[in-house]
Amino acid sequence: MSMLLRNFLVLAVEFGAALLLRAPEAPWIPVLLAVFVIGSGVLHGTEAEFVPRFVVALAAVGVAELGSRAWAAPDAVATAGTGAAVLLVVQTATLVRYALRRTG
Repeated sequence: MSMLLRNFLVLAVEFGAALLLRAPEAPWIPVLLAVFVIGSGVLHGTEAEFVPRFVVALAAVGVAELGSRAWAAPDAVATAGTGAAVLLVVQTATLVRYALRRTG
């Protein structure tokens, strides 16, 4: 159950960031920083250390950025969508691996 909640939280943040970043004059630094912070904190309470948290956070930033590019330019959907799909697979695999691992 916690794995689903963690994954939905990160997906919701990525979707919100993609919506905010589709305008060309959007404030991208604070939006991507917030995505990175939430992405790195979503594994709190698990045995995940620096590397898995960093992987999830960078994948979240990448998905948000590629999602905003695909949303802004419909002709870039194939390229950005493929990249975002690969990053989502990496992110979900890392979340599943560490969220299902029992502590103690």
